[in-house]
Amino acid sequence: MEKEMQINPITYLTWHWMKINSDTISVNMNLTENKGTDVHIPEGVTVTNGKEIKTKLNEPVYSIGDEAANLIKENAKDGKIYTIKGTLKEPLIIRLESDDGVNECTHQIIHALEGSKGQVIIVSSSKDKTAGGMTALLTKVYLEDNSELQVSKVQLLGSNMNQIDETASVCGENAHMDFVQVELGGSHIDTGFHSTLLGNLSKYTSHMGYLCSNEQYLDTNQTVVHKGKKTNCKMFTDGTIKDKSTKVYRGTIDMVRGCSGSTGDELENTLNLSPLALEKSAPIILCGEDDISAEHGSTIGKLSNEILFYFNAHGINQAMAEELLSKAKITSAAVKIPNQEIQKEIGDYLNEIYGSDDTDE
Repeated sequence: MEKEMQINPITYLTWHWMKINSDTISVNMNLTENKGTDVHIPEGVTVTNGKEIKTKLNEPVYSIGDEAANLIKENAKDGKIYTIKGTLKEPLIIRLESDDGVNECTHQIIHALEGSKGQVIIVSSSKDKTAGGMTALLTKVYLEDNSELQVSKVQLLGSNMNQIDETASVCGENAHMDFVQVELGGSHIDTGFHSTLLGNLSKYTSHMGYLCSNEQYLDTNQTVVHKGKKTNCKMFTDGTIKDKSTKVYRGTIDMVRGCSGSTGDELENTLNLSPLALEKSAPIILCGEDDISAEHGSTIGKLSNEILFYFNAHGINQAMAEELLSKAKITSAAVKIPNQEIQKEIGDYLNEIYGSDDTDE
């Protein structure tokens, strides 16, 4: 059964004519569960089935909206819980590979116990580069006091695949989460993160790199809520739109009353390589506290004549210059992922998009 559903609602409504308050998609309400493949489980990680944990932290909030999140939770019958204890020497690697024509969902919990440190890599891909269907991924991350965690998500789906992808986190006292996201594949992608900085001195950083080509539609919704004192967030989004693609960006820093001494920084940069490509952006700062410091910005532009002249002077034509700069935006995020094999997969996927081979350059 198909149902129209609002996805990625903006934190604070803006003018309706901008058509940026949310995305509307048609969703199959009967999803099968894809629990994924645990490619590498390092020492210090325990894997169990389930969708709930015992914690003193608040439940996370969902950027995709409660309706979509509840759909995933209801259809993911078992779910998986990854509990991290101590300091991981190697990253936990999880792969979610989809067949053509699937309608599936995944529910994951990553629980970093007090004082633990680790890295998690989640890769979404399709067996067929032109695969279609839909996947819905819900990842809940709990960081107990004094824990540090890097979570990386890489999306390399087939060209006709739709996806809903949520990463919702809660940080305790002096906890730090670093989120890395690479978006390359798919047809219509709704992705976002929501982080609650609950404990004092907690931190959240995010780096997202993306490339939208052909008629891809990428809809993003990113929110960090500061509740603890002296909390800090840094949100960086950098990518390229080309051909007839569309990119929507919602980014919110919410400074609630009581988060005195907190700081936030939000920056989105978009390189537009086509007059037919569309970018809509809404960077937002909400202030309910006086003693805070927050900045935001969003830029969009094409290659300037000065940049093209520089490349031409070095024997690089416009098409190659556009490819190099687009790849550089992805690479700046990909190099933060602590696995060379997955970095190579990202590079190979990029080369397929551009029909190039770096080994021949």
